[in-house]
Amino acid sequence: MMKPMNIAEDKLLAWYHGALDGAEAEAVARALAQDPAAQALVEDWRQQDGALTALFAPVAQEPVPPRLVAAARPARQAGGLRIAAMVGMLAIGLTGGWFAAQLSNGATKGQSRSLADAAIAAHETYVVEVLHPVEVAASDAAHLTGWVSKRLGHQIAPPDFAAQGFRLMGGRVLPGGTGAAAMFLYENDLGRRVSLYVAPTANGGETAFQFTEAPAVQSFWWTDRDLAYAVVGDVPRAALRAIAIAAYDQLI
Repeated sequence: MMKPMNIAEDKLLAWYHGALDGAEAEAVARALAQDPAAQALVEDWRQQDGALTALFAPVAQEPVPPRLVAAARPARQAGGLRIAAMVGMLAIGLTGGWFAAQLSNGATKGQSRSLADAAIAAHETYVVEVLHPVEVAASDAAHLTGWVSKRLGHQIAPPDFAAQGFRLMGGRVLPGGTGAAAMFLYENDLGRRVSLYVAPTANGGETAFQFTEAPAVQSFWWTDRDLAYAVVGDVPRAALRAIAIAAYDQLI
């Protein structure tokens, strides 16, 4: 069992956000190096930040709707702090609704729900295979990368999920909606398997992470320029999200 951490959580959080001065920050950093529990908490924060970045970054790059800009203009002209504050709160509320709308519309941008359906179908077909779960084994990684890249028309190598406890078994090429697709299969020490499905997308663009559940598995999927990706498995949602974030970080 991991020992309780020796650093106060509020102090650790201040260090994580760079709010401590030089000497105090150095003291926390030294203590952190000797505190596995605190290290694990910091890593959790980093993964959460990565998930939020992956989720909201594409939306944050969208231009602010003209109606929100117009709503703030009377407050600047009036110059009253109370009016400005009220309009600011209204703008924040409207912007939040706009962000939510952008996220909900993400499923229709670039790649439809059919990506997740295809990824889940491929996963359920091959994850149960004992003798032939993949066409090219991970032991022939160079051939696997070259073959998949040629068939998809994009240079792509299977990401490494060792930090999440999964090792690459290999991959295969599958028929996709807009040409060839690929599936990389991974397994952990308990025999649980997850897959990464990659397919060209005709529409391009980028979407935030989307989440889909099926009776036996679940999936995080997204699009990035000319390719769409889906991570599928029957592992806990938080674990699958961590794998999706690792895939996103390595494939961008």
